[in-house]
This record gives sequence, structure tokens and C-alpha cells, in this order.
Amino acid sequence: MMKRDPCHIHALMTSRLAGDISETDALYLQQLIDTDPEVLAAWKEFREKFLPEDVQDGFQRYEAGPWIPATTITGKKKSRISIRKLIAYASLGAALITGLVTGAYQWYIHGIHPRTQPVAGKLQPANSNNISLQLANGQTINLSQVQGNIQVANTKLKNTGKALSYGHVVANDAAAGESMYAMNTLTVPIGKSYSITLSDGSLIWLNSASTLQFPLSFSRGKREVTINGEAYLEVTKQAGNPFLVNTPHGTVQVLGTSFNVNAYDSGVVKVALVTGAVKFTSGKNEVTIHPGNEAVYKADKGITIQPFDEDETLGWRKGKYYFSDATLGEIVNVLPRWYGTNVLIDDPQLARERFAGVMDRNKPITAFLDNLGNTRKIRYYFDNKGVLHLQ
Repeated sequence: MMKRDPCHIHALMTSRLAGDISETDALYLQQLIDTDPEVLAAWKEFREKFLPEDVQDGFQRYEAGPWIPATTITGKKKSRISIRKLIAYASLGAALITGLVTGAYQWYIHGIHPRTQPVAGKLQPANSNNISLQLANGQTINLSQVQGNIQVANTKLKNTGKALSYGHVVANDAAAGESMYAMNTLTVPIGKSYSITLSDGSLIWLNSASTLQFPLSFSRGKREVTINGEAYLEVTKQAGNPFLVNTPHGTVQVLGTSFNVNAYDSGVVKVALVTGAVKFTSGKNEVTIHPGNEAVYKADKGITIQPFDEDETLGWRKGKYYFSDATLGEIVNVLPRWYGTNVLIDDPQLARERFAGVMDRNKPITAFLDNLGNTRKIRYYFDNKGVLHLQ
């Protein structure tokens, strides 16, 4: 067993092959390869599994020279280029894409067997493409259009278009008191993300196709919100005043910490802890999570604890989705949330093909699809209803 987290090392290797690695991470990975025989062996095995046979010899010669991250400087501007281009410049004649490295590796994951996957990624019902705040009284504020200061009851909110925060709260207003503690709903549509600073100073980032229910002000001794979808939270510490996060299948109790909650999939909740300590309760089961681990609830298995990789779990905050040993069936479930299109895999066998790489939401979906086609000769088209077909 390697002395370091194999999940993190695998993420670094994926980024290196995909040409999407920072200089600091590149130097760290190279140091591991040079000094740790187990990491070196894992890198060779990983490279052989993911590179086409006709490019492996050339890639080894390419590596033999001075290796640098896949970036170049033109004039005063630095721009990232793909490993595919670097290899082409070295006359390797290979097809290696940026953002998607494929294969069926079993390097650090053991005991995982193929299983039936859905072959369609479908949009969740949505009323609009706008970020919206529905107040407890039924009024809805379009946060995609109304920016600046917003007066709600005795609370002044500030909307920047990307974040909502509190400007001023008037205390002890009896007329507005009841509405202050009622639940409001913040909805982030497909393809967008948004953050909110709550009245206690806690910060919540919401991923696309997610909702947050919260009060304008927390009542004394009780801080409670409800999340559907995915969110990253940095909770302000308040002695004797725990913070509760309700999900479809359990509750997270927090004293002061930062963590990620993923409740996209029906019957599954993942709580990944970055700092602090939290308890996750589902039914009669309760577990304490420690930093670097995540609790995974599944309807048929209950709660399990496992390590997680921050790049993969938290990459969505930077608009990137990292996937390792993911089936195409799993990947197409992300496309509707990020790009707003339904997806259908015409050949069910194709759904079990496994991939590793990076999906960048800041680039058009066609960039990802073209890269996908370059790896396994997967073709795609959009039908007259706008449904994306993979074949």
C-alpha cells in the first residue's frame, strides 16, 4: 500500500495525462514518481492502461526529456494546450485528448464489478433558467434580473448576480417576526451555481439543479436548513447552537465546519467532510465523520464511510467534474444538470464503457463530445427534439 492517498495520486495522474495539471501539482507528482517505487509502478501501469498502444513508446521517449506541465507562453499571455498537441509537436502522431482520458483501470479500486447502468440522462423539471428566491409568503424574486439591494420584510439583502448576502437586519420587529423564521426557497437552475451567506454568517455554495430552504433569521438555539441537490457549506461556529442540514435521506449535525453534501441521486446521499466534525443521521443509524472522509447513504446498504478526493468531490465549484473509472451511463447523468440537455445512449452496451478525465462546464458541450468521440470513436447527434444521442 502506498504511503499517500491513492485517490489523490490517481487524480494527479489523470490531470497529467489530460494536460490539466498545475505546475505545483506536476512537480509534486514527478517527485513522487522519482522517489517512491510504488508510485512509479502505479504510474507505469496507469499510463499503459490509458494510452493507446501505438503511442506508448513515443510517450515514454517524450517523458524522457525535461517534462513540464501542459502550458505554453505566447507573448504576455499564458494559455493551456493539450497533451495531444504536445505529443503531436513531438511527432508522436497520437490522439490523446484534453479533459478526457479513458480506460478500464483497476489500479487502486478493487472489488468493483460491472453493473447495469441507466442509458439516459434526463432533465429534472424546472420552471425557468433563472436563479430564484421564493419567499414564505409565495412571492418570487428573480435573482438573475433583480440585483443590488432587495428589501424583504425587515431584512435588506444584497444580490450580486452570483451571490446573496445580508446587508442589514432590524431586530425585534414584532410585525415581521413570524416571517423571519419561515422557510424560503432558493433555486439554482441547470447549468448555474450560486452562493448565499446566511444570517449567522454561514456560507453555502449551491451547485446546478439544487435548492436550499432557509429562514431569513434563525430562531434562538436552532439553525436548520434543507438541501436538495449538491452544496458546499462553511458553517459558522456557535457554542450550544448546532447547525442542522436536512437531506432527503438523513440529517447532518454541524458545530462549525466545512463540508459537501450531494443528494442528487434518488436513494443516495454523500456527505464529505473537509474540516471539523459532523454527525450524519439516517433513521436509527448515526455516524461521526472525520476530515478527509465521506459518509455515503444508500437505501439498500445504509451508511458507509470512505475516503474522498477533494479535487473530484469539490471540483464543481470551479466548473469542473472529475470522474475516475466512471461508466458512460454515470457520466450522462451529469450532462443534463450541467448543459441542460437530455441524453440517450442508443447502444446499451456502450453505457458500461469506463472513463477517467475532466468535464469543463466553462466550455461548450460539443468540446466534451468531440473529445469523447476521439477516444472510443463514439458518435453523437441531436435529434429534432434537442435530445443528445450517443452511439
